[in-house]
Amino acid sequence: MRRFIVVASFLMVCSLPVNLIQAQSSNHTQSSHEARLFREVNSFPETSSSHEAFPKLKSQSIPPQIDTKAFANTGLSNGIPNTYMVRVSSAWIKSTLLESTSASLSSKLKCQDESFGLYCFVGNESALLELKAKANLAGIPFTYQPEHYIQRRALRPNDPFLSDQQYLDVIQMPLAWEQGMAGVNRYGDTLVVAVLDDGMDTSHPDLRENIWVNRKEIPWNGKDDENNGYTDDYWGWNGGDSTPIVFNSESIFYGHGTSVAGVLGARGNNGIGISGVNWQVKMMPLLCYSTKGADGEVGVVLSMLYAYRQKKRWIESQGKEGANVVALNMSVGIDKTFANETPIWCAMFDSLASVGIMSAGATTNGDINVELEGDIPSLCPSDALIVTSSAGLNKQYVTSGYGTKSVDLSAPGDDVFTVTPLQNNPSSPYINESGTSFAAPMLAGTVAWLNSVVCKHYLDLMSVNSDSAIHLMRNWILSSVETNSSLKTRSVTGGVLQCFNAWKKMDAWCMLHEPTYGADDIVSAKPVLFPNPSVDRSFTLAFPISMPVIISICDASGRVVWYGVGNTNEKIELNRKLTSGLYYVDAKVGDNSTRMTWIVN
Repeated sequence: MRRFIVVASFLMVCSLPVNLIQAQSSNHTQSSHEARLFREVNSFPETSSSHEAFPKLKSQSIPPQIDTKAFANTGLSNGIPNTYMVRVSSAWIKSTLLESTSASLSSKLKCQDESFGLYCFVGNESALLELKAKANLAGIPFTYQPEHYIQRRALRPNDPFLSDQQYLDVIQMPLAWEQGMAGVNRYGDTLVVAVLDDGMDTSHPDLRENIWVNRKEIPWNGKDDENNGYTDDYWGWNGGDSTPIVFNSESIFYGHGTSVAGVLGARGNNGIGISGVNWQVKMMPLLCYSTKGADGEVGVVLSMLYAYRQKKRWIESQGKEGANVVALNMSVGIDKTFANETPIWCAMFDSLASVGIMSAGATTNGDINVELEGDIPSLCPSDALIVTSSAGLNKQYVTSGYGTKSVDLSAPGDDVFTVTPLQNNPSSPYINESGTSFAAPMLAGTVAWLNSVVCKHYLDLMSVNSDSAIHLMRNWILSSVETNSSLKTRSVTGGVLQCFNAWKKMDAWCMLHEPTYGADDIVSAKPVLFPNPSVDRSFTLAFPISMPVIISICDASGRVVWYGVGNTNEKIELNRKLTSGLYYVDAKVGDNSTRMTWIVN
C-alpha cells in the first residue's frame, strides 16, 4: 500500500612465561485508499568501494586437529575479513620479530595471551603463510585459523506479538540487536527519524515512548517558545496545513503513518504488542497532507524542510537545540511522474543530505518499470536516497515498481504485522498491512540502528563531510543484500535488505579506522532537564524510559541545596524555594551520572 499525492501543478599484557600446548597446522575449506498518496522511493547507488577490514577481535577456542592448507578467509560467510587467530611459541615469535625480514609483522601480530601463545594477526594471509613456513623449518608448531563473528543465536524482545513479525527475521534484526539496541549513538546523542506521512498516533501505547518531543517548546500556548519559526511544534509539524497538529481525523481514517511508524520504531521489549526495527529510536511525526484542499506536494516539501531546519539547528547549537535527525522515511509518492516535473521535491533530498540525513523511500506498488513510466521519488537523482520495493517473507519478488537504476533493493512488504491507530481498535490496535510503504521503514530503521552502533570515527566524518559518510553507509547497506534470481532484474542490487550483514561491513570499516571501538561501551542516553530556564521550583527529567533517579542540586559555589529521589519523565517538586541564579543538577539514572546546568529565574 502506498498513498498518493494529488499534484497541484584490545590487547592483554604479555609478560607470562611460555607454556605452549602443541597443535597441528590448519586448513579450512570455504566452501485503504490507493487514491491519495502512499508508497516507496528511489536512489542510484554505488557499491564499489571496499576497504580492507580491521575487524573486532573475538575469542574462539582452537579445535584439537586442524589441517595444513591456507584459508580463503574472505570467502567465509561468517569470517572476519583478513583477521586470523594464531597459536605459536611466544619465545620463538619474539625472536623472529627482531629479525629485519620480519619486523613489518610486529604491527600486524598482536599478543592476546603470552602463556598460551595466542596472537591475533590482521593482514594479508600470504604474510602469515610465510611466517608459518619459517616456523615449520625451525620445527616450531604453528596453528592459525580465520576469526569468525560470534552470535548468541539471536536476541529477542518480550513483545507478545513478535512471532507475527516474521519480516524481522527476514532482514536479520534479531542478529543485529545482539550488537546494540540503544536509541543513542556512541557520543550519547539521541537518534531521531522523521516519518513523513499522514500523521502518527501519539497516544498509542506501543509508540508513545518513542515519539520525539520538542522539549524546548511549551505545547499549545500559541507561542514560538524556542524561536525556531514554528509555533507549538511540540510533537513535530504538519506541512500540509502549516500547523502543529500531527494527528487528525484523516490520520485515524487512513492509519497509514501510524502503521509505518510501528514497523520502524514500536517500543521493543516493553511486554506489549510488537517491536519495531528500532527498540528505542525517537520518531518525528511530519504530516504532509492538507485538510484544506488538494493534497499537493507542497506539504511534502514543507515537511522535509522542517526536518532539515531541525537538524541544521542541532548542528549549529552543538546539540542544545533542534533534533539529531539521521534518517527520513517517505512512504508517499506520485505515480507516473518524472524528476524534471518535481525539481523542488527532488532537490530536498540533497538538502537533507547536507546536514547528514539519509532518506528511505518507497517505490510504487504497481508492477511497472519506473524508469520507463515514471515515479517520484524513485527517479529523484540523489545518492542520499535509497528506494525500496517489496519482497515476500520468502525473499522473492512481489508486485511493486522496479528499475535497475532507480530502485535500489527490496525489503518485506507483504504480510507486515504492525500497529494501527488506537481509536480504530482500542482493545487490540494492531493490523496486517502490505505494500512498499511498509518496506521503506525497515530501511529507515536500519539506517538509524547503524547510527546507534557505528564507531565515533564515522560520526566524526559525518560532522565534517556528510556526503562521504552517507556514501559509506549507503555502500554498507547495498553491498550486503541477499540476492536471488527473482529480484535480479528488479533493482540495482537484485537483493533483500540484510541488517546484520550491513553491520559486518560497518564493523570491518570501523575496526580499520578505529581498532579499539569494539571495546567501547555504547553510551547510555542522558536525561534532559526541562523547563530550563524555569520560574518554578519543579522540573522534569526527560529520558527514553521511566526509571528511578537520584538527584543532587548544587548552587554556583558547589554547596548542595537539595537532595532527593524521583522518576524520570515525572515532575520533580522541590520542598524549598530556590533564589534566582545558576544551579548544577546531578542526576544518577542506573549506573550513569549526568550533570546539567539549570537556570532559575
